Amino acid sequence: MAFSIAAGALAQQEPTGLLRQAQARVWDSLDRLPRYMCTQTIDRAFYERDVRDRGTGCDEGPARRSAHLTTSDRLRLDVGMAANSEIYAWVGESRFDERDLLDIVHEGAISSGSFAAFLKTIFRTDDASFSYNGETTQDGRTLSEFGFRVPYEKSHYRFGQGRQRATTGYDGTFLVDAANAELVRLVVRTNQLPAETGACYASSTLDYARVRLRGADFLLPTVSILRIFHTDGSEAENHTVFSNCHEFLGESTIKFDAPPDAPGAEPRHGAGPQAVSIPPGIPFRVALTQAIDTATAASGDPLKAKLIAPIRDGSKVLVPTGAAVGGRIVRLRQFHGKESVLSLDVRLETVEVGGVSIRLTAMPDSGHSFQKPGSGALQRRVELGTLRGLEDRSAAFVFRNVHQPHIIGSGLESKWVTAAPE
Repeated sequence: MAFSIAAGALAQQEPTGLLRQAQARVWDSLDRLPRYMCTQTIDRAFYERDVRDRGTGCDEGPARRSAHLTTSDRLRLDVGMAANSEIYAWVGESRFDERDLLDIVHEGAISSGSFAAFLKTIFRTDDASFSYNGETTQDGRTLSEFGFRVPYEKSHYRFGQGRQRATTGYDGTFLVDAANAELVRLVVRTNQLPAETGACYASSTLDYARVRLRGADFLLPTVSILRIFHTDGSEAENHTVFSNCHEFLGESTIKFDAPPDAPGAEPRHGAGPQAVSIPPGIPFRVALTQAIDTATAASGDPLKAKLIAPIRDGSKVLVPTGAAVGGRIVRLRQFHGKESVLSLDVRLETVEVGGVSIRLTAMPDSGHSFQKPGSGALQRRVELGTLRGLEDRSAAFVFRNVHQPHIIGSGLESKWVTAAPE
């Protein structure tokens, strides 16, 4: 009996030791992570419940849901760490700033935490309690599964936005390679969410691998899958892939220069004072000089275009025809149904003058300026576009009866008018 008790005590210590080793390896990576950034590409899909599915509420679980795809899109952003939070920017922008992710991506399901925040909360605080769930074998490796739980009282997990934003507790599991104490997979599930959020619960599954940079290797997510189940039976699913991880030197302003070979690197601006001042209210036209392949393109991707009419201030040509214009895809969304519709929103950002790229602030030209009406007469109607388009200063294009993948050819033209800086 004495031998059996001693052996049992030893076996109980093994999961504890493995958990501590895994924690130490996560800590080591987190300590070095603020020096690195990655590009994340997010494929988003939204499903609505089929009419024949009569399930209601959150009690029946995801198995009862029968849904069909209604919309899909793709986002591409850069993500890094600063202090205790994740920071974001559209891919290739010259700097991170203090905007929240919801200030960059205004609509649709989006989440933060996949890059490092979940690891910080679970492995670097005393918020979580753990359990050992046993072993499994995958791809010839022996993996130990641990469970964890973060109660509402200690949770910083917030779901929703605005008045519908609520704090929730969460739990989940993670797999550790028993041979080297390496974290392999993390699954996070919220508690049942408050009714005001419109959702039942959300789950995130993250796969991890070692990435080698500058002679050192550390732990980073490779793939993340977010699923949100709503009370009306609809579902949102985000599939995120992390790539192009590289080092940056952060300053207090979190500025960095994108490497020359990074996809979508922003053109370098001249070091001297801006040679051209472009006043607001000047109409001009541009045309894309590149095609857009919807199989790979994403919201956030940079665009290349050129002026097909000069920017003039009276008789003075400020920017000549043919000048290179830089822009960005603001939204690229596919609507699925009886009629397949592709929606593209683009924004202009820069124009090249004398070999120097300067900031270009412009809005879509919805029509000529209003003219003063005569007594009792109405002014001519001018289309203003959506409120979101006005906020983004973006031009919208709609392509009907198109299916993925679709190529939007170069030469797509649009009319703009210069505007005052934001």
